[in-house]
Amino acid sequence: MAGLANEADLLKKGIIATVVYAFIMSIMGVAAKQVQQTIQVPVLVFWQSVFCIIVLYPQLYGHWQRRSKEVWKIHFLRSVGGFSGFLFYYLALNHIPLVEATLLRYCAPLCVPFVVLVMHKITIPKARWLPLIIGFIGVSLVIQPSIDHIDPWQIVGLLSAVGLAFSMVTTRMLSHQVSGQETMIVYFIISALLSLLLVLVRGDSLVLPMSTWPLVLTVCVTLYLGMYLYTKAYSFAPASIVSPVSYVGVIFSGLWGWAIWGHVPNALAVLGIVFIFFSVLISARMVRRR
Repeated sequence: MAGLANEADLLKKGIIATVVYAFIMSIMGVAAKQVQQTIQVPVLVFWQSVFCIIVLYPQLYGHWQRRSKEVWKIHFLRSVGGFSGFLFYYLALNHIPLVEATLLRYCAPLCVPFVVLVMHKITIPKARWLPLIIGFIGVSLVIQPSIDHIDPWQIVGLLSAVGLAFSMVTTRMLSHQVSGQETMIVYFIISALLSLLLVLVRGDSLVLPMSTWPLVLTVCVTLYLGMYLYTKAYSFAPASIVSPVSYVGVIFSGLWGWAIWGHVPNALAVLGIVFIFFSVLISARMVRRR
């Protein structure tokens, strides 16, 4: 009985941590969308990376270990995936409603089987095709493409899910070899370097106007807290619980979008959100049974 009570308590903590994570990340999306009216996306990615490096470095001081070339290769792939995921997400935020950009980013679980196929040559099981088809029907209902028009920025938002899926797969590979803090700080270091390169190529300035400091700081703090809570959620509860519950973030983003910008998804988009949620729920249950 004590073991069951403890398991139920951990499950409750996992759900709470996931909901709080989703709420905090929705605030990050709001701040990122607003601040990009003044500064460029690579500049924002650079400063959020630098902030997280500063926070994480003391946690790893004196704990660094030599790693093999294979581990560093996975570190690099994970970092490029995470960097591209954020870059595409922020770019999409500039042109489409917050709830759409957030939902398309949350399609990452749908992209994971295809990333695994490319990276490990592991074919997608037949049972997985049903939730994938349901999920991508949902994506099409959200994007609502037509013969005459496809919004390229919605495609950019979907690319953020591909980048996130890539980082999810490689993070899983690293989890058996390095600590979560090491994975995060290596990611932020590479992210800072890649964003700095983009800033130099574009000729942007890294100097932040005073008016943007509160918003940039909000993005930095919420990003770090969100990643911390997400990691804690997975330590409390299985992915089959955390992944579906995290979709409450779409609701939070929808509320923010309606309250601040007056964005209200149409009936087809809402139906698409439901389709995507159920596809992830079905996939999570399949993984749990296996």
